[in-house]
Amino acid sequence: MTSSFSDLPDALVRDLLAVATPVAERVANDLGRLARARSSVRGRARELGLVHRKADLDVTREPSVVGIDGSYQIHRLAALDLCAAASVAVEGSSREARRFWQEPYHHMWVECVEHSKDATNALRGVMISMEIDLASAAPHDLVMLDGSFVVLLIYLNQGLTSFRRAPAGLTRAFTARWQQGTLEKFLGLLVSERTMAIPKYSARNELEAVVEGMDVPQLDGKTLATMLLEPDEYAGPLPIFNFAGEDEEYHLPVEFCPVETQRRMNDAIGALRVVFYRPYAWSPAVRLELPSSIATSRARLALALEGVQRQFFSPAVLEPYPLFLADRMVKSLGAGVSVIEQAVAQHAAEVSEDLEGTLLHLQNYRTEGGRGS
Repeated sequence: MTSSFSDLPDALVRDLLAVATPVAERVANDLGRLARARSSVRGRARELGLVHRKADLDVTREPSVVGIDGSYQIHRLAALDLCAAASVAVEGSSREARRFWQEPYHHMWVECVEHSKDATNALRGVMISMEIDLASAAPHDLVMLDGSFVVLLIYLNQGLTSFRRAPAGLTRAFTARWQQGTLEKFLGLLVSERTMAIPKYSARNELEAVVEGMDVPQLDGKTLATMLLEPDEYAGPLPIFNFAGEDEEYHLPVEFCPVETQRRMNDAIGALRVVFYRPYAWSPAVRLELPSSIATSRARLALALEGVQRQFFSPAVLEPYPLFLADRMVKSLGAGVSVIEQAVAQHAAEVSEDLEGTLLHLQNYRTEGGRGS
């Protein structure tokens, strides 16, 4: 406890401790209201026909599964930025399913570039392109993407609108990735019979109608599904929830995505469906974004839910195991880039005629990262 507050002034520590109990009481009160309302909420969900048993779907086999995640890092050195992006694909565990990739597959890009406010968006676009490429190449029955389809699209759009203003090295990296068919691969994932997106967190609540008029705290769909579903039950499929004022059509620059392709993309996004599935009593519900080809087929939906359930092993892991492992791997990118940073500094110092100036230019004053950092 002492070390937790070692860098804070005493007065601030006292204020923090003073608010701890009131905050805890409010949380406990909200959770109590939620528990008392469970039977009513579950009853209404069943009346609306939203609750189903996985056991009632078609009998299925064990699918082969892969999870994909990515991460990026920008080490802000005094004179330049050390940038890195990586994506990793990890196979799920299997008892019967065939294994395709014995080792994790990955893509990686690292380079030193000049300072630029457009570096982050371009680098994130490179990372997303890597994830899309791995997902498209995976030969598995079920491909799990970390995050949501819409977030992938937003990051691609940000990359497309800024990569030309980014440093030359990043511009070349993004261009090379895009020219490998990133857009068509992404459109393929949106209508695939084997791809699902699984965000760890989403404020969207596709189950909002279930608690309308009830005395419950404001909830997201995943929390609500965890409360009302029994083990091995699922809710949905449901259209993706849109916030008030949110644009229901998504756009990429017309230069890179013609109008007809935009229409195909928005049709596919509009056809996406959300399913909440709670595999076990000890696990929270997971929010699954499914292409229409899966959501409208009992056989494919059964295979998808079976694949998710088989990748939950322990209460310590709150997401399917291959996504958990891929997340752990890409979180280590920062440590790897730190090693490169040290190697760059050491080599530059060895060949420099101005050692002091060189070391000053290579001082790290801030590190930024995302999606695993």
